[in-house]
Amino acid sequence: MQLDELKHLLDLWVRYMRSDKHEIEELGYPKKSSYLATGGESTNDVFEQMFHASEMKKVEILNAVIHSLDPEQVKAVYHFHLKTKPPMYVELKYQHAIDNLLTIAGRRLE
Repeated sequence: MQLDELKHLLDLWVRYMRSDKHEIEELGYPKKSSYLATGGESTNDVFEQMFHASEMKKVEILNAVIHSLDPEQVKAVYHFHLKTKPPMYVELKYQHAIDNLLTIAGRRLE
């Protein structure tokens, strides 16, 4: 995984964390009801929905990876992206977190 891709995913993660939708998704309730569709849809909306679903899956994986880091590294990521209280030596811990995210998220997303 490249640093630019990680930054993009972190930006999406910030929006995900600030929205109320992630609370509903964590409860396990389906976002859409099931229905039967015949034939293939080939509109721009379908493509954008598939792209959005793919991005959300990546963000959920990134969220899980962030929460699997050392607690101090998690606090550093939260500080830089969600503006929470900084831990001691926040810059060093954030650099370690980014290095770990590049490695772990890169393996999980490929």
